[in-house]
Amino acid sequence: MDKPWLAHINSSCVLCSDGADETHDHLFFRCTYSRGCLTVRRTLRFDWPNRAWATDVLWAARRWRGKHYVSTAYRALLASCVYHIWRERNIRRFDGVQRDTRTVGALMVRDVQQMILSVELPTAVSTCALYRLWRIP
Repeated sequence: MDKPWLAHINSSCVLCSDGADETHDHLFFRCTYSRGCLTVRRTLRFDWPNRAWATDVLWAARRWRGKHYVSTAYRALLASCVYHIWRERNIRRFDGVQRDTRTVGALMVRDVQQMILSVELPTAVSTCALYRLWRIP
């Protein structure tokens, strides 16, 4: 829970309902719901080590540094994952509405596709490969 002083709120994960405590480590990349949303990783070559939250963020910061647009796309995917999983958590906790993993995964990919399309990229082989990887016509 992000506000531990709210002791009257149940601290178990609302995404997977397996009784695990809702921590950053669990919520973003260990939860079965979050893993279901991240099935997109296989098609996009999104390698995530799935260790502790702080270690994984440090790993991503080292791996995807620089201004190259491939690194920028992967950083955008990580940000989109965190945003949509946290948003789904809040929607379930406070509104009682649930979405399936495919819908949330598609929203994550759509966010990155829109980010790629919004940037002027050079016409190069690597740009074409990036468009193919993200299935952008």
